[in-house]
Amino acid sequence: MKKTMTTFGLALFSGAMLVTSAASAATYGGVEFPDGAVSFADTVVSYTQGTKVGYPYDDPTDALGTPDYSGSTGSVSLGGGGELILQFTDNSLTASGDNTNDLWVFEIGGAVETFFVDISTNLTDWISLGSLSGQPGGIDIDSFSGVEFGVLYSFVRLQDDPSSNQTGYPYGEADIDAVGAISSGAPVPQVPIPAAAFMFAPALLGFLGLRRKAKNTVA
Repeated sequence: MKKTMTTFGLALFSGAMLVTSAASAATYGGVEFPDGAVSFADTVVSYTQGTKVGYPYDDPTDALGTPDYSGSTGSVSLGGGGELILQFTDNSLTASGDNTNDLWVFEIGGAVETFFVDISTNLTDWISLGSLSGQPGGIDIDSFSGVEFGVLYSFVRLQDDPSSNQTGYPYGEADIDAVGAISSGAPVPQVPIPAAAFMFAPALLGFLGLRRKAKNTVA
C-alpha cells in the first residue's frame, strides 16, 4: 500500500473521489481483516514526536499500510507526550453492530506501553475509545458513547499516556506498526475544488489587474 504524508487541508482538496478496489480477506498477526490490505491506514495527517525518540523510529509513515515490522525497522514511536493522527482514504472505519473488535492497532515490542485512541470524521470532533496497553490491540468501537452505527470514520488519533513511562531512547513509549479497520466501510469522498473555480481564477486576477492599472492612470 502506498505510503504518503500530508495535511488534512491537502486531503480535502485532492480533487479525486477514491473508490475501494476489489478486496479479499487476509490475516495479519492472527487477526482477520475481511477487506485485506485495503483495511489499513493510508495517510499521515500529523505526527508530534514525543521525547525519547530517534532514528529509525521517528518516521510516521512506518505506521501506514499492512504490518511490516522487521525487528529493527517498520514502526514509529510516539515518545513521551507524542501524538500520531492517521487517515483511511481507500476505506473507512465503521461500527459492526456487535461486540466484536472493529479497530486493531499493531503495537510492537515486549513492554506494555499505554496510549489513548480516538476516532473522528472531521479532525474536529473526536470520540474517545479509551486506552490500549500493548498487545492485544483490538477495540470494539460499538461499546463507546458517541459512536453511531453507519457513520464512516476516517481519522484515528493515537496519543501517549503521560502517566506511563516504560521505555527509553530511541524508541520511547508505544511503537506503532499499523492501524487497521476490521469493520471496514466505503471510503469517504474527498471534497474537490470545482473545475470552474480554476477557470475563474485567472479571469479574476486579470480583472483586478485592469482595475489597478485604470486606477493608476486616473491618478
